[in-house]
Amino acid sequence: MIIYLIGMPGAGKSELGKKLSQVLNYQFIDMDEYIEKKACMFIDEIFNFYGEEYFRALETNTLKELSNLDNVVISTGGGIIKNKLHKEIMKKGKCIYLKVPVEILENRVYGTEDIRPLLKTKSISTLYAERKALYEYFQDITIENINLDESISQILEELK
Repeated sequence: MIIYLIGMPGAGKSELGKKLSQVLNYQFIDMDEYIEKKACMFIDEIFNFYGEEYFRALETNTLKELSNLDNVVISTGGGIIKNKLHKEIMKKGKCIYLKVPVEILENRVYGTEDIRPLLKTKSISTLYAERKALYEYFQDITIENINLDESISQILEELK
């Protein structure tokens, strides 16, 4: 099985994904890190030099490549839901939406030095308003990710 984690920047996709993959004895892949390694560039550099459209094409190609794997937890980028074709690619797996209140997202994201490219021009609340319906459209399961251990337990229960 492939488990795709979707959600806003700061929703905890990478942190939860690492722990969930250990519990399930699955491989863990962070798509943004995977893209960075393949491109030999950081995501913000890709955005700066080539633009968002180029990055989204890399994202689509990576998603297609990773969709052939099995027993893997994939932490997707926050904007994976911007292309409805991705829902078709992800349909053979389980798509888990990690939902987090905007206030908590703001604390998580703005409390780090690593500001995502789109958050340099938009606020978390604006981005959330733009994406909320798409996350709900993509999801098979929604988990409110406030407490990591509780979220893992809920996901395991939902996957039974």
